[in-house]
Amino acid sequence: MRWDRGSASVHALWVVVGLTLVALLVVQVVALVQLRHRAAAAADLSALAATGASVQGRDGCATAEQVARANGADLEDCRMDLDVATVTTRLRAEPWWGGEWITVQRARAAPVDYVDP
Repeated sequence: MRWDRGSASVHALWVVVGLTLVALLVVQVVALVQLRHRAAAAADLSALAATGASVQGRDGCATAEQVARANGADLEDCRMDLDVATVTTRLRAEPWWGGEWITVQRARAAPVDYVDP
């Protein structure tokens, strides 16, 4: 029929727009998961480095700060209980769609010979 000419093009356009929106959403979710994993890795490495430094008689929190910065994160909190390090890192993502994404991760590390009393 003459009145339905081009209707397949309109439907195809809506399918393309829908798939594009889904793809953008998937990319955003993947970026947020990656951000969380990077922050967790920075926290883990900072806690391990702080514990190692403390065992060697150095300042554990200063070492944790250096390691966090080297991994692109900010050290939000650091606490040393004897040689046990508890650190919190914060990582910011590049702004997307007018919003800024921030994740905070916490990690704890102790020496190999540590025994909880």
